[in-house]
Amino acid sequence: MNDVLLSDEFLVVPGLSEEAIIGAATMQKWRIKLNFEHDTVEVDPKVAKMQLK
Repeated sequence: MNDVLLSDEFLVVPGLSEEAIIGAATMQKWRIKLNFEHDTVEVDPKVAKMQLK
């Protein structure tokens, strides 16, 4: 997301209307925020760097 690599567990479910559905636990873990005003997804890159090292 936004050039930030994230890692988490996921399920592959054929036939969904969306490519991926991100749950609340993943959003909290990676501090992902939805910006409805600008229709964007924001990820705190500091958290991603700490988790991936």
